Amino acid sequence: MSARNRKGPSFLNAALPASPIRLLQALGLAVTALSSGLGRASGAPLSSAGAATPDAAGTAVAAPVDEGATALPGIQVTGSSHAAEQDLPQAVDIIDQKELAEQAITRLQDALRNVPGITLNAGEGGAHGDSINLRGLSVPDSFFLDGLRDIGQYQRDTFNQDAVAVLLGPASVLFGRGSTAGVVNAISKQPELTPLEAASLAVGTAGLARATADFNWVLDQTTAARLTVMDERSGLAQRNDVENRRSGIAPSISFGIGTPTRLSLGLFHQEEDNTPDYGIPFVDGSPAPVNRTNYYGLLNYDRTSTDVNIFTARFDHDLTEDVTLTNTLRAAHYQFAYLLSAPHLDDDYTEPPAPGTPLADIRIYRDQPSSAGSESELINRTDLTSTFSTGGVGHTLITGIELSRETSDVDRYLNGIDLIAPTTLLNPNPYNAPATPLVVESRPQSQGTDVSLYAIDSIALSPKWDVDAGLRWDRFRSHFSDPLGGSSFARVDTEVSPRVALIYKPDRGQSYYASYGTSFNPAIEYLTLAPTSTSLAPERNRTIEIGTKIRLLDGKLGLTGALFRSDLTNARIADPDDPTIQEAPFDQRVRGIELGVAGYLTERWEVRASYTALNDVINSSTDPLAVMKDVPNVPNSAFNLWLTYETPGDWTLGTGLNFVGHRYADTHNTAGVPAFVVFNEMLAYRVDRNLSVQINLNNLTNRLYYSSLYYSAVDENHAVPGPGRTLVLSASLRYD
Repeated sequence: MSARNRKGPSFLNAALPASPIRLLQALGLAVTALSSGLGRASGAPLSSAGAATPDAAGTAVAAPVDEGATALPGIQVTGSSHAAEQDLPQAVDIIDQKELAEQAITRLQDALRNVPGITLNAGEGGAHGDSINLRGLSVPDSFFLDGLRDIGQYQRDTFNQDAVAVLLGPASVLFGRGSTAGVVNAISKQPELTPLEAASLAVGTAGLARATADFNWVLDQTTAARLTVMDERSGLAQRNDVENRRSGIAPSISFGIGTPTRLSLGLFHQEEDNTPDYGIPFVDGSPAPVNRTNYYGLLNYDRTSTDVNIFTARFDHDLTEDVTLTNTLRAAHYQFAYLLSAPHLDDDYTEPPAPGTPLADIRIYRDQPSSAGSESELINRTDLTSTFSTGGVGHTLITGIELSRETSDVDRYLNGIDLIAPTTLLNPNPYNAPATPLVVESRPQSQGTDVSLYAIDSIALSPKWDVDAGLRWDRFRSHFSDPLGGSSFARVDTEVSPRVALIYKPDRGQSYYASYGTSFNPAIEYLTLAPTSTSLAPERNRTIEIGTKIRLLDGKLGLTGALFRSDLTNARIADPDDPTIQEAPFDQRVRGIELGVAGYLTERWEVRASYTALNDVINSSTDPLAVMKDVPNVPNSAFNLWLTYETPGDWTLGTGLNFVGHRYADTHNTAGVPAFVVFNEMLAYRVDRNLSVQINLNNLTNRLYYSSLYYSAVDENHAVPGPGRTLVLSASLRYD
């Protein structure tokens, strides 16, 4: 543990490993064993998709890939079904293991930077973990793991992920409430009937030290077990006081692989103990022009810690060749403590500085919306997938029922903003003694239960024409109470979410579609029901989309395009730190275009590029100054590029960029952050069949940019700088 005084609830101090370095040491032994060939699978060939040799071990190293190989046979669109991308009537973005490896991506949020139209939110009102805007809409409750909701507010590591699928557009018919603009579905690594032993080590800028391992054991002809582990310590380039420490382990076992009856059991565990970054305050409408290393928190107080445990059991039984029954059960528990000090331009007894105040005269206060508690979820989903024909018309019908229960119990602590001496903007003091005591001021408790029935039918009218039609019924009951405040509220929402689409496929390489769908999001989003919102209807979204997917060069190169319009009513910006506060609802309209290209240009050149343009405005609001203004934290345009070249030898070169346009920070469009472009480079070398090494240089020009932002008022706001120039050196061993 760091020498800093890191305080928090006792359960977290007990839950965190006494010596996180132990796992690194154990992985070092694993690497030594692997390098000596212990336990090697004799004669096992390299995976054809395994140029991303690291696809096993998390911190991957790129290597030549068979350009004809397909990373995934299909896209997991629900907890039980897969579909070919060409057959999905909506835009889909997939970040596969190869791309995660080549870009040395270790966090889900970093992976999502490859999807234009996604922007990151920065600790809004005390919210934490992964939080994004998708297609211009806030989607805090749209993270899924293997098709089931993952409600935890934590930073998701990619060590146990095979791929990340982002479905763009309303997805409530598939995934239920909350998926107003789409979903982010992480796909876990699963046991396979191929032995595997893999490990990786990475070191780099800002004290990065990361180790991962991935082992797959074949127990018999139909049974396999898998274990992935990870441990990391890291900082953030040009943000000297930020620290991240995390570890994880994910064991799983599958029975009946390749047989009509299959059972998979898996456990995912991840811990974090971080010094958070709440960035730089806005001054006169822009992030203050101060040293990018300035830290405005309090190092003897600030800490974000999580303890995540997710158990999943999935049972599949093929009743016939055309009918499959699937039942998936998930039980998850998320424990957290968020102690933080965010920059604030006044306290309860002062006023924010007037516009034009000299920077040297500006004082910074520390806002402390701190909390600790736990969340839990229990989900059971049963699907029946049937393939049949009626009168010469083919059907793939998925019917099912999903039952879920989610709870949240939180202690919100005394905010020390009026107790802490202010500091200067130009030279902040990151310490205050004594640290603010952990006095509980409120204890919000929330519970939500959901009953869902759904049916989705993919109808093949002819070899060229398909129709998709789906309907989902949800009954969501929510309850909020605060025993300290004496308040208690309840609400029941019943919603029907339809989707219909027409797909035209003139040949195997082309697909054109038009779709219409709706989705909804209850007022108790994130299990926080504001007393002022008890009469609010859910957020409702409807989207019309037309698009195309075209395969060229014998299917090795894919082109995609989509035009869409989304209309959102009752959009809200809730404050999870104070359940009595909820910003007035507004209506939002998004019009956009998405273009993409992915695949091989030649045998050695591979490209992934995408562009998004959005026109996202508030078209109705109880605040007249917000009407027809741009929605906050949404760029008008964004572009991503990743290009690799595999030499005739054993080298792979990669280059890429991320461009994000200007973003407004507030609904009045008086503050914002500038556009930016970041360049990233990669060089990988395959030493031999098993060993690969890789160098990644991110933010090549050391560009100062702001990856996420939060703006509640002129005195309460911050923008979080992205990492400066970052060098990562990694090595990967793989035996299969």
